[in-house]
Amino acid sequence: PATMMKALMDSQRLNALFDRLTTPATLDDQVMQFAKQLSDSAPIFLDCEPELWSRQSCCDLNVKEYILQHGGQMLCGYRIWYAEPQYIEGERHAVWTDGETIRDVSFVDTGETRVVFVPDDLEFDDAPGKVRFAFGAADKEALAAYEQLFGAVPVEKMADDKAWSSYPSYESWLAGKR
Repeated sequence: PATMMKALMDSQRLNALFDRLTTPATLDDQVMQFAKQLSDSAPIFLDCEPELWSRQSCCDLNVKEYILQHGGQMLCGYRIWYAEPQYIEGERHAVWTDGETIRDVSFVDTGETRVVFVPDDLEFDDAPGKVRFAFGAADKEALAAYEQLFGAVPVEKMADDKAWSSYPSYESWLAGKR
């Protein structure tokens, strides 16, 4: 219990960084170095172009539905979030491609309309959901405590049909449902 309490207290330092996470404004050296840890591919900026039926936090399901309607294939990788210059993370993400065009058919629940995406060669569920990195020593220590604490909590992925029926669509999100 004492170790867990210390980890909880140390990890709370990250809340201020998590609250500042946003799309990187530029592909600076920190973003490029982090992207190289995730993939051999270069990161790119993508505009969010969701369909009204797209579901929040269901990027893989949104892409599968878009493929049913338009063909193409799923391209997996990471969406990069940045609290410059202290902290960066990759969130597992899926987008649509026809081999030439890449389209993000999902929306961000914060309202951001542009994201940084770095594709990789793995299937959606074959990679970690989050990859995190802190740049400073104190933030690295807090991140280690956070991962120790929350790594001990089992997380089960919601079934696809339940996620699709539970999360708001882009249309309802636009109407104010959160």
